[in-house]
Amino acid sequence: MEGRVAKTFLIGSALIISAVATAHHGGAAYDGSETVEVIGKVTRFEFVNPHVLIYADVSDEDGNTVEWSGELTSPNRLARSERSAVRWHKDIFQPGDDITLIGNPARSGAPSLRLQEVLNADGTKMIGGG
Repeated sequence: MEGRVAKTFLIGSALIISAVATAHHGGAAYDGSETVEVIGKVTRFEFVNPHVLIYADVSDEDGNTVEWSGELTSPNRLARSERSAVRWHKDIFQPGDDITLIGNPARSGAPSLRLQEVLNADGTKMIGGG
């Protein structure tokens, strides 16, 4: 009987852990029915696992500066992406670079995007689009 309980516990634990891991990689935190575009200057660029992050200072309607974040896939996957017009690497963006971020906004209202497109200063699509 004890072996059966232990086996049930292990199977249940594995299912719970896999459900949590799957939920992390979903887009539930973002509103997939809406797309937002922000234009600003890069403040930080983190080419790290598990997700590449781009931070940019953006002026809002009142002229206030708001730091937006944009989330992409993993560095390895992004560097090999066929959706990318360039080869991504840790130095592709520097603080002060002009950037346009386009993506799905956070459901919470936080200044955060699940990025669909990234454009550099001259309008070149660094990733995304058709």
